[in-house]
Amino acid sequence: MSPFFAAIIGGIIVLGVLGDFLFTKTKIPSPVMLMLAGILLGPATNILQSDIFFGIAPYFGTIALILILFEGGLDLEFELVIRQFSSALLLGFLSFGLAAAGVTAICLILLQMDMSEALLYGFIFGGTSPAIILPVLPRLSITKNLKTLLTLEAVISEVLTVISVIIYINILNEPEEFEGLSIFTHIMASIGISILLAMLSGLVWSRFMGYFSKQNLAYMLTLGFVLLLYTVTDFLGGEPAVTILAFGILLGNSKILATKSQSVLARLNSTINVDDFELDEVVKKINAELAFLIRTFFFVFIGLLFDFTLFSNEVLLTAVAVVAVFFVSRAATVNLVRPLSPSLRSAHISSTLALVPRGLATAVMAFIVLDSKIITSERLLPVVFALILASNLVMSMFVYYYQSRHSEDAAGEEKKIVM
Repeated sequence: MSPFFAAIIGGIIVLGVLGDFLFTKTKIPSPVMLMLAGILLGPATNILQSDIFFGIAPYFGTIALILILFEGGLDLEFELVIRQFSSALLLGFLSFGLAAAGVTAICLILLQMDMSEALLYGFIFGGTSPAIILPVLPRLSITKNLKTLLTLEAVISEVLTVISVIIYINILNEPEEFEGLSIFTHIMASIGISILLAMLSGLVWSRFMGYFSKQNLAYMLTLGFVLLLYTVTDFLGGEPAVTILAFGILLGNSKILATKSQSVLARLNSTINVDDFELDEVVKKINAELAFLIRTFFFVFIGLLFDFTLFSNEVLLTAVAVVAVFFVSRAATVNLVRPLSPSLRSAHISSTLALVPRGLATAVMAFIVLDSKIITSERLLPVVFALILASNLVMSMFVYYYQSRHSEDAAGEEKKIVM
């Protein structure tokens, strides 16, 4: 490793740590600072050549998403997940549906696309990015209930993006095989497979966690299992993001769940040692450190992928219009779900309007569409890059606004929520 390359790696890590620290002072989320650093290292100065990173983008993005989702799952409380799941499901479907419909309309009216191409754009940009949202949520001054709700919604939103794009490509390529096929049915089947795999894996792995987590290389063993679980879920037709998040939730709450199961097992003349289900704090800490490292480079990586030579007035106008659609659809979704969700009713709307960023998952779906040869890159890629940057910048402005004015009210909001 050359000293120059080592200096870049070290500088990025230090910037990530400083970004986390400065968030408490400046209220500016670190993802934007890191993406701007990537833009500075790549397209702005050509210190690092952006072209070489496109080939590894899907792989690096996958690893980052796995670790971020697993960390997010470990930090969620099982009871809150159960309580917030129905609201998150409704919020996720409505948010994705309204955003996809709005983007499709923009493409039909502003860009004069045909319906099939406009729908693809709608599906690509319909969902938000949990890889960007999940690291920001713990630093927002909002209640645990709302954090849980927004975490679940972000994952559901991305699942809808991935599944809808892939299914629609298949429909366009082989329409005769998909006559009468319901996208909704495929989504529910995929989520069902994912949850079943997560439950089985969580049950098996948590049973031995009390022993494994106190041994050397316990985290490496768990990380290997998580990566294999991701692969198996994808192979069986499930949605890996749901599986990893659910597995993290079960593993992080395994001792609590085992404790509640004691009374049931006692009636069956069977007992368990709840300490065998406890995840060692060292494992959690190592995962948090590794997740921080990967997501720091992930955000810089997004910045490296930008290509400003593709930008034009039409692209910028389209980006502005689509970002406006994101916020209109987001506001409409939150207001529709608010009466049904105590967590949303007690929260200031700016805390939820901020969560519209698109990230590497959007870019990966765009590359998949381009590989299918259904549409060309001349129109899609510039819009993808512009929207990723614009949506994250706008998220930062909303987060800054909310944290500056409402951080002192979070403790009071927690008490007002109807449990």
